[in-house]
Amino acid sequence: MSQILTLTFMSGSRDGEVVRLATAGSPPSVSVGRTAPCELVLSDDPDLSRRHARIFWSDSSWMLQDLDSSNGTFIGEFQGTRRLSGTRALQDGELFRVGLTRLRLGDGKSEQVVTAAAAAIAKAKRS
Repeated sequence: MSQILTLTFMSGSRDGEVVRLATAGSPPSVSVGRTAPCELVLSDDPDLSRRHARIFWSDSSWMLQDLDSSNGTFIGEFQGTRRLSGTRALQDGELFRVGLTRLRLGDGKSEQVVTAAAAAIAKAKRS
C-alpha cells in the first residue's frame, strides 16, 4: 500500500517549498537524512545525520521516528519545542525539526500560516 507524504519547508533555502513524496514498503515510509539512500536528502544541513529520521504510515496517521541522530529530532516550535524520544504520531499541520531544517506535515493550504520569509516578501510588496 502506497501513501503520499506532503511536507512543507518552513526554513532555509527551501522555505515555503512543498514536496510530495510517494512512500513505499511495509509500512509505507520515507527516511530523511543528509545522504542517499534517504528518500528526502537535505545535503546542505550540517546538523543532519546521514540517516536522521523516518516518517511512516501507521493505521491512519503519519508517525515520526528519530533514527538515533546526533542532534535529535524536535516537535513543535519555540518554547513549546520538545525532543522526540521514540516514535510519535504527527497531526496535519504540525511542525517538526530535523537538524536545522523545520518542516510541517501537509501543505498548509487549510491553515493561515505565514513564514517569516513570506511575511517579509508581502511587506516589501506593500512598500
